[in-house]
Amino acid sequence: MKLADKRLNPILEKLTERIGSKQTLSLRKLSNERKEEIQFGRFVGNERVSVELLENQLYAKTKDNCQTSSHCLLIEDTSQIGFNLSRDIKGLGKVDKGQIKGFYIHPVLAIDADNYACHGIASLEFNNRPWKEDNRSRQEIRTARNKIPFEEKEGYRWFSSIEKALPQCSKVNTKTVIADREADIYALLVGLPQELGVDYVIRAKNNRPIQEGTILQEIESWSIESIHQIDVPATDNRSAHKAKVSIKYGQLAIKKSAGKSIKPLPKQHLTYIVEVKELAESIINNEPPVHWILLTSHPVTSTEMGLQVVEWYKQRWNIEQVFRTLKTKGLKIESSQLADYEKLQKITILALIASVKVIQLIRAREGQTEQDITSIFNKDEQECMLLLKKQLEGKTDKLKNPYPQDSLAFAAWTVARLAGWSGYKSQTPPGPIDFLTGLQRFNERFQGYILAKSS
Repeated sequence: MKLADKRLNPILEKLTERIGSKQTLSLRKLSNERKEEIQFGRFVGNERVSVELLENQLYAKTKDNCQTSSHCLLIEDTSQIGFNLSRDIKGLGKVDKGQIKGFYIHPVLAIDADNYACHGIASLEFNNRPWKEDNRSRQEIRTARNKIPFEEKEGYRWFSSIEKALPQCSKVNTKTVIADREADIYALLVGLPQELGVDYVIRAKNNRPIQEGTILQEIESWSIESIHQIDVPATDNRSAHKAKVSIKYGQLAIKKSAGKSIKPLPKQHLTYIVEVKELAESIINNEPPVHWILLTSHPVTSTEMGLQVVEWYKQRWNIEQVFRTLKTKGLKIESSQLADYEKLQKITILALIASVKVIQLIRAREGQTEQDITSIFNKDEQECMLLLKKQLEGKTDKLKNPYPQDSLAFAAWTVARLAGWSGYKSQTPPGPIDFLTGLQRFNERFQGYILAKSS
């Protein structure tokens, strides 16, 4: 996707390349000279460079990458981008109950369901809540909200963002939405398969009523099908660890909720359920145990399929990594000095392009995605990596880059070593901040390589 004004395309390419290589959103740091800083600033403020055009730029590569998938996971979530109340930024709404100002982003990340390669951002929605006084009580607000149909609520983004993502993966046979508890909405569970023709794996939030009793009461009566050990990614409340869990699964008809909808909804909806419950023996540091109740449209009639659904749900971790890369420990988008909401939208889209590069390196670090190095790095950058290979490899086989030179895994190993990773597979694998640091250090070396080559 190119911009209508051809003169702007080289600036767009330069700006996205600089964000990806320097891993910063500061226009001053992205620029090699004052002239460039002014040029980048004017580009972000240019009315001909619309948010919609930049979104299309974000989706173009994703659409190309999705061509190789037969089954794609569409992972969606919401995150707030907040700024201090003392900042004078035009057009910002309120977030965090009005404690700070900012906006919300709701991206859909496309991941291959078989090898977990990252294809990119398939859709993105912004939400900017207006500042207005509301003197109603919580009960009054809740009552008023219950009268609003699903299609007119903020929560409709869980449906509309997937609808917006489908053109990017139109040639993919199977598509599965992965989402956390906020997406446990009856109209969504019905609408995804029936209207959009996509499957879902959504973590239950509500103890929904069934024909007799509730979901939790029914699951309690089920027998444990198997005991397994699974790798659990770290969260804000839990450390990454190997959890020993019990697996239960079955199918239930959940009753229609009281929520209103413009579209007619059936009185009940059949869904498969997988319960994952951590046993006491693997809980560490008195942290809350894993207990997931996963609703899915995929038929779960065996333990193997139940475990597959769990693995797909665990891929939600990838979108958390996107948010982490965008924020405090990564690109620091909330420290941007731009003073206009539309400009912040634009820089957010450019930042997401860079964040995808980091996630692609994470997914490729063990050689399982089979992605080519050309998906991220150009010919000159590849040549520079080959020279760095000699410096970064150790004397033993364990400290050699084990991947083919034309693979993205080869580049991931190189970038991680530049960040300080030891190279031993027994060490904790490199994460998003490691790859951010590694890309910055690679860019420094690459600039020296280009200077040396030109002279």
